Amino acid sequence: GQEALDLVHAAMPGGKAEFDATFSEFDDVPLAAASLGQVHRAKLRSSGEEVAIKVQRARLRDIYDKDLALMHKIATGVDKFGDMMGGRGNVGGVEQSWSQIFNDAEVILYREIDYRDEADNAYRFATDFGLGLGGKAIENTALSMDGKPLPSAAEWMRTPYTYKELSSEKLLVMEFVPSIKVTDNKKLNAAGVTKEDKEFLAESLARAYLRQFCANRFFSTDPHPVVDDGE
Repeated sequence: GQEALDLVHAAMPGGKAEFDATFSEFDDVPLAAASLGQVHRAKLRSSGEEVAIKVQRARLRDIYDKDLALMHKIATGVDKFGDMMGGRGNVGGVEQSWSQIFNDAEVILYREIDYRDEADNAYRFATDFGLGLGGKAIENTALSMDGKPLPSAAEWMRTPYTYKELSSEKLLVMEFVPSIKVTDNKKLNAAGVTKEDKEFLAESLARAYLRQFCANRFFSTDPHPVVDDGE
């Protein structure tokens, strides 16, 4: 409802005016929701392309700021207590600093809520496989282990295109690609996916991960459909 509209308007650098100029349609009912954000369907005004918009939950950075400030005080206090007791913990010959451990974690946690970083990662993931808008083949940016250019994976792989120019710290805009969970045999069968198709899918999945590990050296740890939809 209005709460979702308020979120996306606030997430756009130019506010409501920029949002209305960019998108012709917006479904204010989320397709999916998680602890950090929620996903909505929309259409680009310029091309009519259907997109998925991931928008960050309200006041999330404020919550992070308060919680992490408290955790920093706790980590500092634990280190001071260790000093008072005759020295900090020593693990495997290495001095243990809870403050340093926390500082490293803090950097990672703040990156988690900056969707510009996620947009960069998603864009690189796609170009490493030579995949562009609509799953079309483009020039591949990754090389094989012997330094030779790899072919596009467009014939056997699909990943959503990322609109980096439309994304912001709190808004991620990607091509909408309906999917079926690989474990949902009922919907796969209803969609006419055969045993041979499933074998090809399994082979392609293994091929994709081998290429990520061995050639791209950049991999996704959380593959899943944008929406569980058999259409």
